Amino acid sequence: MSDKKIDLSIIIPCFNETEGIDYLAFKLKDFEEKLNQPHELIFVDDGSYDLTCEKLTKLYKDRNGKDIKIIKHAKNRGVGGALKTGISNSCGDYIAAIDSDCTYEPSDLIKMFKIIKDEKADIITASPYHPEGSILNVPYYRLFLSRNLSNLYDFVSKNKLYTYTSMVRIYRREAIKNIDFKSDGFLAMSEILINGYKKKFKIIEYPTALKARKFGSSKAKTLKLIKEHLGFIIKMLLRKENR
Repeated sequence: MSDKKIDLSIIIPCFNETEGIDYLAFKLKDFEEKLNQPHELIFVDDGSYDLTCEKLTKLYKDRNGKDIKIIKHAKNRGVGGALKTGISNSCGDYIAAIDSDCTYEPSDLIKMFKIIKDEKADIITASPYHPEGSILNVPYYRLFLSRNLSNLYDFVSKNKLYTYTSMVRIYRREAIKNIDFKSDGFLAMSEILINGYKKKFKIIEYPTALKARKFGSSKAKTLKLIKEHLGFIIKMLLRKENR
């Protein structure tokens, strides 16, 4: 890694994404050409048992260890676990996270980065459920859980956000380093926002488009996810009653 200052670290969790890695690299190339900020890419291979890590290493062999880091978990931990690894290995003043399946455009981060700095916010999160956001060709059954969980979190917390479950975000480094989140799974995304509000951090939304993935399938385990979220929401309600 160069000693130059890094403005933005971009964490990209990957799990069994061999089929879509070339498309991801294509999208990232376009994004990096437009970003015009000192940055680093941090790929976290979350225990893949296909050729994800090998493909990443081959594609980025000239940059690996410089402005790109490829880190492999010995076993699958989940999106939250990958985010924790990425954060602990990042150098940027701001830390972003994006999906490896490109269901959100990586280039969304460019506008998000400008907004979080202009607004002096601590977190900016992609928000397809915002009135100005959109959903493109995503089957309804795939949206049902995420949309309804976001509605439930908003009802319980009164924080006035439209989307609590998106992973695509940018964090001010000092903010995310001071938000404790326990989950190693998808629950981490909601947990971060809820605990960020408790810390009185400024959290804003960026209306964006959510698209159907082109390659592979979602790695979310629906029943486990529902159980984790409901457990967390019950804890939130119990804490309120005990105040």
